[in-house]
Amino acid sequence: MTKLIALTLACLALGLAACGGDDDSGGDSGGGGGSSSEQSNGGGASAGGGASVGMKDIQFDPKDLTVKAGETITFTNDESVPHDVHKESGPGGDFSSGPDGGMQQGDTFKLKLDKPGTYKYVCHVHAPGMAGTITVK
Repeated sequence: MTKLIALTLACLALGLAACGGDDDSGGDSGGGGGSSSEQSNGGGASAGGGASVGMKDIQFDPKDLTVKAGETITFTNDESVPHDVHKESGPGGDFSSGPDGGMQQGDTFKLKLDKPGTYKYVCHVHAPGMAGTITVK
């Protein structure tokens, strides 16, 4: 049990460390723009509306989502197994919630996509079965 707690804390620390240092505020010389993201630990409702995607039963819910350009999408891990969110294809720059399996129960990942198009994403821990699509209008 002690090893499990230590491993969980180590994963959390890695997830937090991966979030620091890159504010996505421009000046990005790689991959172009079109997206910004932020990961946080703990719950919390998305202020001002936006779209929500849950992670439950090893699936994204909803699996397919349509949003307006610039709308914030909040991914929430609603179960006890770790997840992640990684862009597979689509316009704009890459996005990622952090290291594989870095989102623990209750963690959220906020994503804003500014460029219209279709973005395919996946959970690396549970791929290929845990995947989804975001269409930005």
